[in-house]
Amino acid sequence: MPAQSLQVSSAKAPRGERVTLEISLNSPPGHEPLGLQWEITFPVKQLTLADGVSPGPAAEAAGKSLRCAAKPEAGGIGGSRCLLIGGGQPIAGGVIARLQFRVLAAARKGAARVRVDQAIAVSKDMQQSPLAAAEATVTIVSR
Repeated sequence: MPAQSLQVSSAKAPRGERVTLEISLNSPPGHEPLGLQWEITFPVKQLTLADGVSPGPAAEAAGKSLRCAAKPEAGGIGGSRCLLIGGGQPIAGGVIARLQFRVLAAARKGAARVRVDQAIAVSKDMQQSPLAAAEATVTIVSR
């Protein structure tokens, strides 16, 4: 399967506010995956997944369901494992998921790194292709 990639948007927010990051899929035409899985990691002393992870427009257009399960916290890093599957339509490029974080009131100012890795794309013939990790930052600012 030709190279697909994920991209994560960055954002700025003050302590106590909510912020949304978007995960986008870039995929060559004719080689769109049928399903995707990935892991999200973030610093738990700065961010929490307030409203979780929701499907983006590209996932919804393909009729996919998004399921995420929290991973155990390790070394101040929390996260979720996500699976985007369902139906027979491939996933076109675009926003596949939205991550809705809340910046904790005690978070230190500066950058909080959000990472999407361990990603795998599954083709219609069930071939699996790993995708490179993608990173973004939530810049925590003063009000």
